[in-house]
Amino acid sequence: MKVLFLTKYGDAGPSSRYRFYNYQPYFEEAGISCCFKPLLSNDYVYSLYKKQKVKALVKSLFSVFKRIFFLLFNLKEYDLIIIEKELFPNVPYFVEAYLLKSKLYALDFDDYVATSYKENKIKSFFFENKIQNLVAKAKLVTVGNHWYFEELKGDNLRYLPTVVDLEKYAKPKQYNEVDILTIVWIGSPSTAKYLQLVASALEKLAEKYTIKLKIIGANINIEKVEVELVSWDSTTEAEELLSADIGIMPLTRTMWENGKCGFKLIQYMASGLPVVATSVPANEEIVEDDINGFIVNNDEDWYNKLETLIVNRNLREQFGKSGRDRIENYYSYQVWGNRYVNIIKNG
Repeated sequence: MKVLFLTKYGDAGPSSRYRFYNYQPYFEEAGISCCFKPLLSNDYVYSLYKKQKVKALVKSLFSVFKRIFFLLFNLKEYDLIIIEKELFPNVPYFVEAYLLKSKLYALDFDDYVATSYKENKIKSFFFENKIQNLVAKAKLVTVGNHWYFEELKGDNLRYLPTVVDLEKYAKPKQYNEVDILTIVWIGSPSTAKYLQLVASALEKLAEKYTIKLKIIGANINIEKVEVELVSWDSTTEAEELLSADIGIMPLTRTMWENGKCGFKLIQYMASGLPVVATSVPANEEIVEDDINGFIVNNDEDWYNKLETLIVNRNLREQFGKSGRDRIENYYSYQVWGNRYVNIIKNG
């Protein structure tokens, strides 16, 4: 079986790496020949991280023409085409329908890209039904949380969470008493805005307890809170998480956040950390409230639940071990590698 993966990014893009490239050993072992053709190259991703916006724009325009040319002349040799989200952002459905005419294709969503089409009045006129139309014609659609089953109509949806490689998180967490308790957040510059949602609670806690906030992958300051900024690096990511004590995932609650997959939580829990997270669909699926973490709804919850974990090392250890067990059983490539193969082969 020969499968073409039309990812959004090269393997430098986290969503593409975790939901496609990391599965390649499982695909090949099962006799699935893989060809990866990203829309946006690794150079584009690096330009974004370096804030080279003009360079990134030029690269993205070139990438669009490159993909169109490839689609027009190279699709016949593949048995299945798997598309990350959509062929092109902000392009009408009829264009993608033409390029995919008579082709067997699947879609994958770990972000609900239809949000901008639905909430922007101008875009909604041209693109409102684009994603639903693509879904209706797809052989199958893999989605990162069960909320999509309510939003996207069709019997071709298949659940596929974003998961981790347990071998990367193999070291056991040591739950020792610490002089400074570290609360960790991992993400990107574009998602660092969510930390402002928990800033007030952290500032109040910092007045009472010796804590610091470790931020991995972004640069943001919170008044009255000691902040440790760490550049994201795939080779040190697991160690940085392992050295923390509590993982957090604050979010607003809109349609966009409903479509997220809670991957931060999976990384924290794989590291043996107790977690505190906003009540959105994926977070509620991943975290068993009061068993391996806390699900919260407001500032008061954030303060109270973080304080509960700060003052109770035994509870942090209990939650951390329970969270690690949950990842081992439900959210790893070791669990989902062969399952994804079966989804591709059998629908």
